[in-house]
Amino acid sequence: MLILQNFTINQTRIKMYNVDVYKVNNITANIEQLPIKRNWMDDTFDKHAYNCFPLTLTNGMGWGLSFPGDIVFKWDGINQSNGGHVKLIEGHDFAYTERENASISFKTGLMFITNENTSMLAMPVPNMFTEGIIPFTTLISTGFFRGEFPCAARVIEPNKEIILKANTPIIAIMPISISHLQNSIMNIFNRNKIPSDSFKNTFEYSKALSELNQKGQWGNFYRNATDHLGNKIGSHEEKVIRLETINHDE
Repeated sequence: MLILQNFTINQTRIKMYNVDVYKVNNITANIEQLPIKRNWMDDTFDKHAYNCFPLTLTNGMGWGLSFPGDIVFKWDGINQSNGGHVKLIEGHDFAYTERENASISFKTGLMFITNENTSMLAMPVPNMFTEGIIPFTTLISTGFFRGEFPCAARVIEPNKEIILKANTPIIAIMPISISHLQNSIMNIFNRNKIPSDSFKNTFEYSKALSELNQKGQWGNFYRNATDHLGNKIGSHEEKVIRLETINHDE
């Protein structure tokens, strides 16, 4: 059972999810916190993409599902539901193509049990661009669903062997409370409603940041929660996401 735990640190109320995951098959997906590193970020000049705090924080947002072996398949480019258009070449223990419609499904071998106010979100791995596929984003009501956790992806590159390398995250998952989101409101105001100081500071902030970037420098204003003059203007909810995976069978 997933439990939402409350405890206090320095007078701050902290909430965390404690998720129970059951292996329903002998062969299952690996489940680990998503890594911060991305190949495309490594390839940027001087790895400067890692200076973008919103990217690096988001990279670790959730657990990744990967598989212990390669998955290789090929789509003939026909998007129909009469079968046979996605051919699974390697990785039959980890995937199947009976879902059809230019898609491939993954055998996670995992079952999640949560309370009725928590669902499990499956989505593409943040800022990781997997060649040839786009994973479907889905919400599973794990408060009552007791089957193997379903994950699938749409194949988008025809007539080409797609290789999903072993131990590379394919799908990201995380618990989420839809009831906390329900009936939320976005309040939209006209430009003339923006507080004058905020508007002026926003313009100067953007100008200062642009000037630094043109010089190949990084201001780290957002990372440090300061304005362009170095004045503290707030704090991040969290500056790093820490998640765990504990195997109770070992």
